[in-house]
Amino acid sequence: MEEETLIEGENTKELSPALISVHPLDKFVVVAVGSELRAFDLGEQQAISLSDSSGGPSHSDAIRAICFGAKGKVFASAGDDKLVKIWMTDSWQCVRTVCSEKRVSAVAISHDGLYITFADKFGVVWVLDLNEDGNGRAVADKKALPMLGHYCSIITSLEFSPDSRFIATADRDFKIRITKLPKSPQKGAHEIQSFCLGHTDFVSSLSFISSLDHPTGFLLSGGGDATVRLWDYISGCLLGNCEVGAKD
Repeated sequence: MEEETLIEGENTKELSPALISVHPLDKFVVVAVGSELRAFDLGEQQAISLSDSSGGPSHSDAIRAICFGAKGKVFASAGDDKLVKIWMTDSWQCVRTVCSEKRVSAVAISHDGLYITFADKFGVVWVLDLNEDGNGRAVADKKALPMLGHYCSIITSLEFSPDSRFIATADRDFKIRITKLPKSPQKGAHEIQSFCLGHTDFVSSLSFISSLDHPTGFLLSGGGDATVRLWDYISGCLLGNCEVGAKD
């Protein structure tokens, strides 16, 4: 999501975005406002009390990215405090806090729940192995490793393809990159499948859609050029373009 600014004379104040993420089975909805994370149980119609057993610090600055993963079993939050926090949704406990070297702009969890990826403000995507120990908790001594990069362009969105074969990354320099996910992501992802090029301003969001007829799916993107675009992400071909409004 694009950062907003408020200009008062010569002073510029950066506003924290409000983020919303809905559980894939509509069980929960999570809202991030500033550094605060709020969860709501849609079935019980009540707020959820979050707890932190990770031993790490709480969010202290704007949360810039939140997402569900592994069919809703895992949730992640990350932001300007350089923290990535991993939550288990059966208990809503934070079981792992990862410290990034830079501010985090995007986060995604693999569909099988084995990996979490996050992007920092310098355009580097990091990967962390979420394999658990015998007690069902993430192994704490594992470190995030660099997987791919966008060469100093801030990554605004990060998504795994429906079949988990690819990872899509978008940035402020109008680019969408489709990268093949290697069998061992910790060793880096160097093979680029395609680029989806056509946006004329920053790309702010990505979303994969799929159906029984098209299990590999298609990619939707939106951005500052006030368009929503539909892509064959395997080839990088633009399939459709919809103008949604005038630019600010």
